[in-house]
Amino acid sequence: MIHLLWASLAVPVLIHLVHRRKARRIPFSTLRFVRMVDQRVARRQRLKELLLLALRLALLAALIGALYRPMIRSATFQGAGVRTAAAIVLDNTYSMRAVREGTRRFDRALKAAGQILDGLTHGDAVSIVLLDGPADAPAELSTALAGLRSQIDSVQCGYGTAEAAGAIRRAVQSLAQATQARKEIYVISDFQRVSWTAAVEELQAELAEDMPVFLVDVGGEVGENVSLDSAEFGLKVQVAGAASEVFCTLSNTGAKNVERELSLFLDGEKVAEQNVGIAAGGMLTTSLRPIFGRTGETAMEVRLAPDELDADNARYATVTVHDRLLALLVNGDASGAPYLDETLYVDLALSAPSVGGRVLSPIETRTVTPAEFLNQRLQDYACVLLANVPRVSDLWVERLRRYVTDGGGLILFLGDRVDAASYNPMLGGDLLPGTLGDVVESAEGVRVRRYDGTHPVFHALADYVNVERTRVERFFGVSPAEGTGVLAELESGPLLLERKVGAGIVLLWTSSADMDWNNLPARPFFLPLLHQMVYYAGRPTQRGESVTVGMPCALDLPETGGALEVAFYGPGQTELDEPLAVLEAAPAEGGGRVEFSGTGQPGVYRALYSVDGAEQARLFAVNVDPRESQLDCLAPQEVAQMLGARFAKVVRDPDELALVVRREREGLPLWDYLFALAIVVAVAESFVGNVWLRH
Repeated sequence: MIHLLWASLAVPVLIHLVHRRKARRIPFSTLRFVRMVDQRVARRQRLKELLLLALRLALLAALIGALYRPMIRSATFQGAGVRTAAAIVLDNTYSMRAVREGTRRFDRALKAAGQILDGLTHGDAVSIVLLDGPADAPAELSTALAGLRSQIDSVQCGYGTAEAAGAIRRAVQSLAQATQARKEIYVISDFQRVSWTAAVEELQAELAEDMPVFLVDVGGEVGENVSLDSAEFGLKVQVAGAASEVFCTLSNTGAKNVERELSLFLDGEKVAEQNVGIAAGGMLTTSLRPIFGRTGETAMEVRLAPDELDADNARYATVTVHDRLLALLVNGDASGAPYLDETLYVDLALSAPSVGGRVLSPIETRTVTPAEFLNQRLQDYACVLLANVPRVSDLWVERLRRYVTDGGGLILFLGDRVDAASYNPMLGGDLLPGTLGDVVESAEGVRVRRYDGTHPVFHALADYVNVERTRVERFFGVSPAEGTGVLAELESGPLLLERKVGAGIVLLWTSSADMDWNNLPARPFFLPLLHQMVYYAGRPTQRGESVTVGMPCALDLPETGGALEVAFYGPGQTELDEPLAVLEAAPAEGGGRVEFSGTGQPGVYRALYSVDGAEQARLFAVNVDPRESQLDCLAPQEVAQMLGARFAKVVRDPDELALVVRREREGLPLWDYLFALAIVVAVAESFVGNVWLRH
């Protein structure tokens, strides 16, 4: 019957026609001027009456239109009260820990997910998919909305990073099993670029054309964030009582210049600190120099002062600190007189004997001839040094290659007995840092032109190395191989070169180790330089295990002759706590192997096990992926294009998500606006009819 009300629009017209003003006739001497005035007044009066008529018509039209309860329907509207299945993709990578205006991004995401549940009713279904969730865990729909609310409230933001493609695919697969007519996908994220790879574009064929996709942006600019991208030892071998060096790389991914305190902890005790300042968008490499007070396995933590994203402010590592290192010297020019031996100065520098037989050096040397070399167990040595060895056989090359690839250090000193034609074909392909050429001679000697003071070998010696009086009369010309670094250079060629092979390092000294070709052994910095070379290239007896958050850590354990149970404890846990897991090691070559996958939190973990009744511990470090710290976010519109979503809806304010979803499902109601318009028109009509017309 509402349509019959449109006939009421004739009422204002009739009133307007009936109540038209009629002029009264009054006799007057002359009417010419009065008629002129009356015509002007009559025209104005007629316009006012027409305006009043229009307002009355508009008032009735607005009221009648509101009674119709009109709606603007969305393109995905399927009818009122239609059952809905919703898949919520919730970003829980560690960039969501960033704080904005006192609130974490992840807390805003949880609030938005709660709004989605509040908009559902009995019979609707929801699946919750975590962006950094197990790739093989299927997402299942549930109609128990109260239980889903508890599930969302219990979700914790992780420390990992993940690709969005896998999570969205699991969400689409869950909706494929839904019986509800309407299907929706919600992606609640800060849209960190690292998560949105090209694999997302492959989902276009899997998304239904009429499926609405809500992209809820909970990100925003971060003012202050300094990321500690890496903290690594410059030297492979650490010894007690000797200064070590930890090289730290930092990035300022925030919008402000900041200054922060950088601290280093060993087994929980602070041993070094410094203030660092980084400009917005800049990078910095600095170093901390701890001194290890005891031997054994040590947990290291490097930490920055807190900022708006605290998850990337720490790096962890484990290190085995040695009391003694064993180095093998192969003397290629032995002499009956010890002071003429090729390894004399190297041996003195490394072992550093003192008066009275007191041991001062942490390095113990063992010298053998080339004929005795093949009888040595190379895995027993931290480093192998060849001094003026004439030739190397194929058997030598194979043993050295295995040793270096497994993490060993090889230092080559050349000399007058070296046959370059023997070295080049045998070592050049894998181990030798370059191709040996002819011997370069200079009667007056050439000086060291430069050395890399930033390299771990020279960094700690930069204030002590004085090359002014160094002279090299003879050395081998070398053409460096690809990937080889020149650490020290003479005026006419390289002096010290480095090549990384597998997990190991090869250092090539192009001159002799004695005084025959140079005067370097007589220089004061020769002793600490050789020590740094051994510490840098040496093979640690036990590797410091380190994995990225979420990745499994495999530990090789000793042979026990039976089943070996290993208890794993997380960061901050003690033996009195319940272990994270107790696993049985599987038999492996030379012992056992156990793989632990519960690495969801950064820090230092402990693995405890017993061998012959004695309890032993292994430490390993877990660190966050620094790529997530870049805070380089995509615009949601770019994500919509990658998904190829036809009906993508970008929600920039999570607090308005419920309103946006309701309008998408039900449409935009216009009657509220029509009633408001009717009120405004009524006020205007009252003013025109009672004030303006009477003026």
